[in-house]
Amino acid sequence: MRVVIIAAHPDDEVLGAGATASALSQQGAHVHIHILAEGVSLRHSGVTSEQARGRCQAAAKELGAAEITFGGLATDGRLLADLPQRQVVDAVSQVLNEAEAEVVFTHHPGDIHADHRSVAHAVGYGTRILGASSVRQVLHFEVLSSTEQQTGLVAPFTPNLFYDVTRHVDAKCRALAAYPYEVYDPPHPRSLAAVRTLASYRGTQAGVEAAEAFMTGRELRIPMTAGPSGVDVR
Repeated sequence: MRVVIIAAHPDDEVLGAGATASALSQQGAHVHIHILAEGVSLRHSGVTSEQARGRCQAAAKELGAAEITFGGLATDGRLLADLPQRQVVDAVSQVLNEAEAEVVFTHHPGDIHADHRSVAHAVGYGTRILGASSVRQVLHFEVLSSTEQQTGLVAPFTPNLFYDVTRHVDAKCRALAAYPYEVYDPPHPRSLAAVRTLASYRGTQAGVEAAEAFMTGRELRIPMTAGPSGVDVR
């Protein structure tokens, strides 16, 4: 199975689907992480794009990802959301085609962060006709300190698909620790304690010890195959 995680900024990939990436990698899936924009210098002085990419590579190694690539968008201090939609859509479509993605994990379209919404919409546009590409399933993830901060009046995150990540929360925390400037002390939502608490809560919803939760964006099922979406996603 070929999995692509498309994230706006470094650390979003870990917060959103890090434990699932670890689990799928361990099961033999080819996990490709793609970071569209830098997103670091806007919040943290003294952190270069090269350093940020090094952190991304360290995090990807902790998760067992097969590869990590970078879109190089919005390197001039602008937000992704400030770019023309076509530019973001084209960048997303290119990585989906080149990676021959079957399952795509990305941001939730109702997220409070404009960049996250931009990426979610671009993925939605790039996968609008599933039968014309290799993609069979699109899943939207939650990012602590961002998704849950959106008012419930605007497209709330209501998960309907869960991955059991009981044995992979530690890998997620190690990967997140690769971004020391993005991790805060409790009770900040982007703390290691919050990551573990959310995994436990989502696990309770699904009846397992720990889980990551997702919303199904699109799915094309093919009859008489090993698993949902025509791919084995056990």
